[in-house]
Order: sequence, then C-alpha cells, then structure tokens
Amino acid sequence: MRCRLRKCCFVISLQVGCMISALILVFFELLGVPLRSAEPCCDSFEGILVVVYRVMEILHFVGCLMLFVASFLKASALVFIYLFISCIHILLFPAFLVAEIMVWNADIIDIVLTISGLLLSIYFWIVAYAFYHKCKEELVEDVNLVPAQRKKGSILSGV
Repeated sequence: MRCRLRKCCFVISLQVGCMISALILVFFELLGVPLRSAEPCCDSFEGILVVVYRVMEILHFVGCLMLFVASFLKASALVFIYLFISCIHILLFPAFLVAEIMVWNADIIDIVLTISGLLLSIYFWIVAYAFYHKCKEELVEDVNLVPAQRKKGSILSGV
C-alpha cells in the first residue's frame, strides 16, 4: 500500500501521533462500561458475553500500552502486536455495540462514546500502520548503512 500517512492529523509526526493515540485509546478503555451483573460467568449468554467483552477490552488496553512503548522505542514488533489486537477489536466492535444496546440497555451517552471510540480506533489503526512501516523502513536503512565490521579470519568473514 503506497498511500500511507506521513503525519498524524497533517501536523504531528507519526511517532508523537502514536503516543497521543495510545493515551486517548487508554482513556476510552478506562471509560468503558462497567460489568453489568455479578452473575457467575458461563451460566448464561449474558455472562459469556460479559467475559468475552472484558477479555477483549483488556487485550486492547495492553495493545494500547504496547503502542505507547513502541512509539518511544520505535519497535515495529510491538506496533505489530497492537495492530493485530486492534484489528480483532475493531472487527468485534459492532457485535459489542449491539450487545450494549440489546442486552445491557446502554444509554445514549454510552452509545455515543462507543461509536466515537470505534471511529477513533480506526483512524489510530491507520496511523499505527503507517508508523509500523516507517519503523521497518528505518530498520532496513540502518542495517544497510552500517557495514558489518568483521575481523579477518573470523567465522563471519568467511576468509
């Protein structure tokens, strides 16, 4: 994909954009709907749904923290983990939105926060994807620019 973002919000660098997006997504995760019932898990459909919802939210929270750390370290592996977890989160988001409306009877504020969180998650995923490719390109450039310093007669030199 050649048309990647070069900057976040047309002004901020991708690295700082990933830091900001990770913090915003962590904020949205902390605003998440609290557990609705104290029923034992797996006894009802609602109990199973709550467990799956919470596990996905925890994974997304950890993924956001990894994105935050990756933005400091420029570690493409951590960004990839965030991209994978966030992709699953975005794909399951509509099902959880329907569950909030139908099963948990969420009010309008919860629904608006959920939808705005989804839209921000999609944009931040695009920013993280661009940052991932930037990190990988910088890694390849660093490897190509630094010639290997090998001693004559070492195993690596082959002489």
